[in-house]
Amino acid sequence: MKEEEKQNKKTVPMKGKSAMKKRWVYPAVYLSFAAVILTSVLWYQNDAKNTENNNTPDSALEDNGAAVPVSLTKEVFQMPVSDPEAIEVVKDFFSPEAPAQEQEAALVFYNNIYYQNRGIDLATADNKAFDVTAALSGNVVKVAKDPALGFVVEVEHDKGVVTHYSSLASVSVKQGDQVKQGAVLGQAGENAYDTDAKIHAHFEVRKDGEAVDPVMAWDQSVAQLATAVDDSRKEMKKAEEKKAVEEQKKAEEKKPAEEKKPAPKAEDKGSKDTKDTKDSKGTKDTKDTKDTKDGKDGKDANREQESSSQSAEDTNAPAADDSGANE
Repeated sequence: MKEEEKQNKKTVPMKGKSAMKKRWVYPAVYLSFAAVILTSVLWYQNDAKNTENNNTPDSALEDNGAAVPVSLTKEVFQMPVSDPEAIEVVKDFFSPEAPAQEQEAALVFYNNIYYQNRGIDLATADNKAFDVTAALSGNVVKVAKDPALGFVVEVEHDKGVVTHYSSLASVSVKQGDQVKQGAVLGQAGENAYDTDAKIHAHFEVRKDGEAVDPVMAWDQSVAQLATAVDDSRKEMKKAEEKKAVEEQKKAEEKKPAEEKKPAPKAEDKGSKDTKDTKDSKGTKDTKDTKDTKDGKDGKDANREQESSSQSAEDTNAPAADDSGANE
């Protein structure tokens, strides 16, 4: 039995060993492993790229409604209306650098006082109401009813930028809401501040609380607008400093030549007067002293003369006194 089993075992073919003896087996195995490794690397790279793209949202709100900084988005400022083609600017931003005629057109007359327009006024040609939308995604920080301006909505963005919407007849948001770009904030209406504009919407862009021309914000991101405003302020500051230096220089040139030079003559005159006064005083004191001395000497001379006369009289006295004494 053992011999038969040994014979049976010997007759069983070894398929694995025979296959490994073939030349094409090892290259095929290596190629298979290489294909698996290459596929894994490509899959990992694609997965990492998709994850990175998903981390940058297309709006200011994630799918779960959580707010994200607007600076991470690619949004740019848009006209705050649903149909820009039907809207026109009826009053421009008041710019100190604009011509006088344009500045006059950018004034608002209210309570017998002219005010500079700190934004732009939007209206339709047929004076109809229209939807006012968010120019950029952000957080609603103010919703109020102003007696002069109507309903007011303010939306906060990144880098100290705030958009202001007023002269609204109604509002569709409340304070604390997070809105996307293009979301309806309210409807345009009339207000008591600018009755000449009739039905319109007032729109402002503010950087660090200071109003800037909204026209310079169109098609700009928040970061681009903030950089442009900061650069503009630096240029204005340099221009003001240069102007101040030039004015000071002109003022110095207009001064008389006498004011520029010191006046030493006044000091010499004073010294001379002091010297004269001193000399006069010294002369006077010397004279008074001399007079006093002369008076004293004359008085002493008179006293000596009187003493001499008295001595002479005593010498010439009669001898009777002596004889009487002897007696």
